[in-house]
Amino acid sequence: MTTKTRAARVQPTTAAPIAIRLMTDGFEARDISATGAGIFVPPHLEGCTLKSPIHLMIALPESEPFRARARIVHRTKLGREFLGVEFVTLPPSHAASIARYVEGRLSETRKARHIDRLSQRKAS
Repeated sequence: MTTKTRAARVQPTTAAPIAIRLMTDGFEARDISATGAGIFVPPHLEGCTLKSPIHLMIALPESEPFRARARIVHRTKLGREFLGVEFVTLPPSHAASIARYVEGRLSETRKARHIDRLSQRKAS
């Protein structure tokens, strides 16, 4: 029996958003990992079917945009609907770009938490 390990997932910052484009405008990244992404769906396109194949254009901050194929693995409605997509046949170089981005965001988050803890200690 194999255990599927969840990939680390991070949210983009407002200062450095991730652009994800399908065949129409209005999609926005909610979060991303090396294996997939959460994508907010514009109201006129809500209700996509599960397992549907989709083609994406992903633009990470400070990287060249690249194309990716994915399939819809879940839909969630939290005020706005968003799709969970799983990348399909993502070239290793693109997976590595996403992994570098995720690691950078995780490092930023860890540093911010550490600074917060130090600030709280000094205030006590």
